[in-house]
Amino acid sequence: MALRLVSASAFRSTTRLMFRQQPMGLVKIHSSVTHSNSAVAHSDSAIAKHKPDRLHGSYHWDLERAASIALVPIVASQLTLGASPVTDVLLGVVLPVHLHIGWDACITDYFNPRKGVFLNKLMTGTLWLSTTGVVIACYQFNTNDIGLTEFISKAWGA
Repeated sequence: MALRLVSASAFRSTTRLMFRQQPMGLVKIHSSVTHSNSAVAHSDSAIAKHKPDRLHGSYHWDLERAASIALVPIVASQLTLGASPVTDVLLGVVLPVHLHIGWDACITDYFNPRKGVFLNKLMTGTLWLSTTGVVIACYQFNTNDIGLTEFISKAWGA
């Protein structure tokens, strides 16, 4: 059966096409790519230009990954060691930062400032307001009540 499949002309022609394909040229996927080699000729005077920076976004990406990775040992220590004021503080800061970064990515993706300036600013402002409120609430809950880790332990056991 396998020999019959290899000898089939359709299989041979498909294989030849796959190995003969040329790599793709430069594809414009970001606004920082210049329009000099673009097939569409239009005025670039209305487009805001910025100085290209190879580190643009890299610090944001590092902070996002650090917050995601930091949550693993924080939650694990809370589950193994129990309630702790240090874990309360870490959860009260790292978790809102992690959530803020995630929601900010959603706002950037789905409420693009180029398409809807007002809606993007409204959503971003709401995000900053709610993140500030969550950080303040975590602080109040950790200092004036039982704390986040004890609350999680009691909720898990209920």
